[in-house]
Amino acid sequence: MLNRRQMFQLIILALAVGFAWLLGRNDAALYKQPIAQVVAVKNLSNQSVTDEQGNEDRNKEQELTLRFLNRSGQMKVTNQYYASQAMTEPYRKGDQVILSHQASGWQIVSLKRDALLAALTVAVLGLMLILVGRRTTSWIMLALLANSVLFAGAIFWDITFKNVNVVVLFCALALLLAVVSLLIVLRFNWQALITCLSTIVATALAMIIMWLALLITGHEGVHFETMSYVTQVPVAVFYAQAVIGVLGAVMDETADIVAGLFGLAREPGQRAFHEYWDAGRSVGKEILGTLINVLFMIFIAETLPMVILMLRNGNNWSYILDQVMNLGILQTVVSAIGIVLAVPVTSLLTALILRERGGVEQ
Repeated sequence: MLNRRQMFQLIILALAVGFAWLLGRNDAALYKQPIAQVVAVKNLSNQSVTDEQGNEDRNKEQELTLRFLNRSGQMKVTNQYYASQAMTEPYRKGDQVILSHQASGWQIVSLKRDALLAALTVAVLGLMLILVGRRTTSWIMLALLANSVLFAGAIFWDITFKNVNVVVLFCALALLLAVVSLLIVLRFNWQALITCLSTIVATALAMIIMWLALLITGHEGVHFETMSYVTQVPVAVFYAQAVIGVLGAVMDETADIVAGLFGLAREPGQRAFHEYWDAGRSVGKEILGTLINVLFMIFIAETLPMVILMLRNGNNWSYILDQVMNLGILQTVVSAIGIVLAVPVTSLLTALILRERGGVEQ
């Protein structure tokens, strides 16, 4: 139950979230790009369309009356969108949009979403401060910032140097992400070192298993060409994507197992290797199913919009599984393998080190 102080803090947080949203709705003057708000919407046409494969959709056209927010005046633009909203979207009265001026006239670039982003950011930070604590929240945000810088650096390196090996680059990035995250959150101690080592070993084993399986089968049944917006060799990009995904899934589990075994080691008395080993496997079994199901739900959430779109356009499940869900299923399976391998790997490494050191310092 929340105490009176926490209830007061939540009320203050709700007010702060509302204030952040209001600031985001009224910060158009800070933008160099033209910002406008939709003040009226008129529906012009609604036509049924069919492509060469027989997929049906509806092409709709709107006339939007826009009022500039960071300059004077109003104007009207037309917006064409499909009912499926796969690549286009409708606009509603009250929406704020970012504009650009082309040779053909004014065009909408995208929705202005900073109000929602600001409100969500304040909500997340506030909840963490209230429920987790200032010190822990500071370390978590520092780790997130450091990882964001590393990720942006890797992307910049990839697009700047054309001959870079994408797999090597993102394997190095995964290693840095694991080390930086754990050392910042857990600090430099045996718990962080064991968690980091276990994560790296389990992730490497899962990737090696995937590589061997694809090598033996000759990539049969795996359609790397279905990856969206890929401008490099799709196989290499998929490996880079997989190593980051496996790392994230494995790190969560190894941290839990190591924390549990270190808690056991802090209790009075000496323990044998098999006690740590059995305890680690027991913790792993408890969280194994939950983590794998979380992976599956994340995969379903990512593919759900496209699956619904494909089903509405008359595609059958075999085609959807082969062309839309193929790579997602493979990545989920590889991550699940990493989670399974993390249990014995983490239990073994932690048990060996704790037994060798005779427990942990109180």
